[in-house]
Amino acid sequence: MNFIVDRNNGLKAQTVVYPVFKDQMDFEAIHGLTIHSHMGESGKCTWFFGRNQEENILLVGLGEQKKFQMDRLRAAFGTAGRALNQEKQKQVRVSYECLQKLADASCTQVDLVMATVEGWLLGTYAFDAYKSKKAERHVELVQIELETSDALEQAIQLGKIRAEGVIFARELGNEPANRLRPETFVKRIRQQFSNTSVSITVYQGEELEKRQMNGLLSVGKGSKYPPAFVELRYCTDPSKPLVALVGKGMTYDAGGISLKSGRDLSDMRMDMCGAAAVVGALDIIVKSQMAVNLLVLVATAENIPDGGAMLPGDVIQYPNGVTVQVGNTDAEGRLILADALIHAKNLGAVECVDIATLTGACIAALGERMAGVWGDDALVDDLRHVGQFAGDRVWPMPLEDEYEDLLKSHYADISNIGKGPYAGAITAALFLRKFVDPSMKWAHVDMAGPMEATETKGYLVAGATGYGARLLADFVAVRSK
Repeated sequence: MNFIVDRNNGLKAQTVVYPVFKDQMDFEAIHGLTIHSHMGESGKCTWFFGRNQEENILLVGLGEQKKFQMDRLRAAFGTAGRALNQEKQKQVRVSYECLQKLADASCTQVDLVMATVEGWLLGTYAFDAYKSKKAERHVELVQIELETSDALEQAIQLGKIRAEGVIFARELGNEPANRLRPETFVKRIRQQFSNTSVSITVYQGEELEKRQMNGLLSVGKGSKYPPAFVELRYCTDPSKPLVALVGKGMTYDAGGISLKSGRDLSDMRMDMCGAAAVVGALDIIVKSQMAVNLLVLVATAENIPDGGAMLPGDVIQYPNGVTVQVGNTDAEGRLILADALIHAKNLGAVECVDIATLTGACIAALGERMAGVWGDDALVDDLRHVGQFAGDRVWPMPLEDEYEDLLKSHYADISNIGKGPYAGAITAALFLRKFVDPSMKWAHVDMAGPMEATETKGYLVAGATGYGARLLADFVAVRSK
């Protein structure tokens, strides 16, 4: 599929796509169509089929103009892309005729083009690796009706790169557990960055013991597939401060001995979506050739009950001197992230963001479309700002010192779970803070809610969302400036 920017109307498209607002319907005066406000509702698609070789017209709704955000445009073109494939359209034109008033400093033509490409590619994505009938994609050419320029050509390429990074993260998250063990996860990462300037170091077995990554070793004891720790370095400007991205990579989380309930647990293959986010972000950063000094860390394991598995009541000793009582083996993510946070500082990171599908409590607080973020104010502000633009939204949450009492243990420094049923997401963040060196700025993103879409809508397709890839890539870009 090809995107071009060209105002030349010489292309005989089968369909012209117009994104429209529900409260701006002067469109009909130009095209002689009877258009109603409900056709501009966010997510709405309305067809006007041409006769006698005339072009079809497809309206895609953006909702009220005053509520417009770039994510609505992505969602509109995700929806439009699927509708056009369903109608087996091959050549399509896109007109921003009804969006002309948006062309200002807050929403440039570059933003429009990039969002169009992102939304289209993400909305027409399908994970069909294990289906006998593959998804059909009929659209071959999309002509965007703007004056050609280098900036807009670059916007197309960047939109593709950003979509590819998210799709890489989705592909990893959607893989069934029997196809993505820790060792195969490592292989996928190696393959993705094999022909780039990313340097990759993998620690397993005795190497993990040597570095006292006791959280990862303890969590992975129950599985016959050994845990691994992946260190990726990408430096195009060594003068910049070293920024670290840390991802939780549980390729399957059954809860260990503290076995999860009998509900459908197939989505627990997505407990590595934090790790997928950081490698998806790295993919975007590398292909975009950003000037960065970046460290990406992935801790990966399976949390499976077995005769040799970690037990409730076990005590883990970390190399920073902190001892942890395992109150619940299903609170395993924080145990492996602790290793990574210590390692990030040992390697010289001055700023660090960890991202994980960490707590159901965060879903209860913020729902399924927004992640929680804790930590340094400057990092949190940047994550919130770039997340608003990228569509990977985060909401600041408190690190309430008083709640540290909930993590007290009778026979270790802290427990890995808080006492009582409340503030679970906050106590998880407070736990992680115990392993952050005070000299390293740090933020923690709990993405348990937006890791998965339960239905196909906009540019989200049912399954893993790839959340965090664009968020972290944009964050690194901002911090590197």
